[in-house]
Amino acid sequence: MRCLECKTSEFEYDEVMGETACVSCGLIAVTELFEQRVLSIDNGDLKHTADKTGLGSKIAGHSKLAMTHMRFSGNDSHIRKGILFSNMVFSSIGVQDPSLKDRIGEVYRELLSKGVFTSANTLEVRGTAVTWFVLKENKTPVTIKEATKEFNCGGKSLNRLIRRINSYYGVRNKQLQPDPQYLLKKAANKIDSDIVYVSRCQETLELFESVVIQSEYNKRNAYYESICWIAKNIFVHPRITLRSISEKTGTSRSAIQKQTKDLLNLIGYKTCAQVKGKQISELGEIKNE
Repeated sequence: MRCLECKTSEFEYDEVMGETACVSCGLIAVTELFEQRVLSIDNGDLKHTADKTGLGSKIAGHSKLAMTHMRFSGNDSHIRKGILFSNMVFSSIGVQDPSLKDRIGEVYRELLSKGVFTSANTLEVRGTAVTWFVLKENKTPVTIKEATKEFNCGGKSLNRLIRRINSYYGVRNKQLQPDPQYLLKKAANKIDSDIVYVSRCQETLELFESVVIQSEYNKRNAYYESICWIAKNIFVHPRITLRSISEKTGTSRSAIQKQTKDLLNLIGYKTCAQVKGKQISELGEIKNE
């Protein structure tokens, strides 16, 4: 049997929904249009009644034929399944941003309608790839390991679909780079959740981001932890130490020290002691000289 829509021959049967759907495009190929018994509502309670009047049977004010069409209309069921898989991936990552779920659904429907998905892409792969793209589009940092842990579906199939999605949206890798402010806040909150300290770390980041961009400096893995260490020295937070930053972020002290030295050199200083107690505006003047 071949799909009338996309001509592929791979189908799956959903016992719960009673549907046989094309794996590639979601077209419902086989449905049970009429049932022997239907649900009716009696004083707010659901009960089964025999289907004695054919098309005239009513369910909550709709004819049986109308309800059947609502249930088996086009690709709706397959789309719902795909979005469900996507949301499972999203939930497993633990990002607290409900608005992204709407974007995930929007992207999934568009990619399905435009033929970006292929018959080789399982629902697990589709859900993972769509969620990965939306998070990257939102500049929310997430590793491929985090994205694939829900269904363990990494590999060539996933990588190819991600490339197809990027190609469809015309996205370049640079456009998908995580938001520096997001990464900084993530690191700073691990060190100390005090809003004053986190805010000062953000101020320090703004200073160095402009310098890094102008000098085309390549950030190291300890970049954000080093920003937090420099901020501690500029604004003098006594309870924060290099050791505590290292332990709470899982970053080695030597890596933080090396990155700190590089960053300070960019603004004309050699040690943290030289920037202690200074104003951010003063440091900004040095870098612009």
